[in-house]
Amino acid sequence: MIHWSWGHFLALSLAATSCGAMLYIGLYQSRLIKQVWCPIFGRGCELVADAPFAWPFGVPDGYIASGLYAVIALWLFGPVQSPWVKYPLIVFAFLALLANVQGMRDMTKLGQYCFYCLLTAVLSPLLLVAASLAA
Repeated sequence: MIHWSWGHFLALSLAATSCGAMLYIGLYQSRLIKQVWCPIFGRGCELVADAPFAWPFGVPDGYIASGLYAVIALWLFGPVQSPWVKYPLIVFAFLALLANVQGMRDMTKLGQYCFYCLLTAVLSPLLLVAASLAA
């Protein structure tokens, strides 16, 4: 039986929210949706999503990020007290934080911002803390 703490629920909520936000951007990047609704920044989400840095290895970063957050969420369903789950969970959450720091730098250089990218950037340190508390 898995012991679900408030950190567990928080981490799962943050990972799911971030996964959904980045999946939305990935769907736009692959043109499965034609336009992104971008509160606050107008066309900033589309300009950021279409920027060259948003396609590492020729893959939309929205899909890469949503996959990373999905993996974090899946790890949270495992026995997080086990070192085989605990440490990879924390490492993946830390990688998400690093990716968001790089994304913030790239958006700043571009001079455009994406609401969904900023949302995940704000949530990523909280996710790292919550994942650490859950483990």
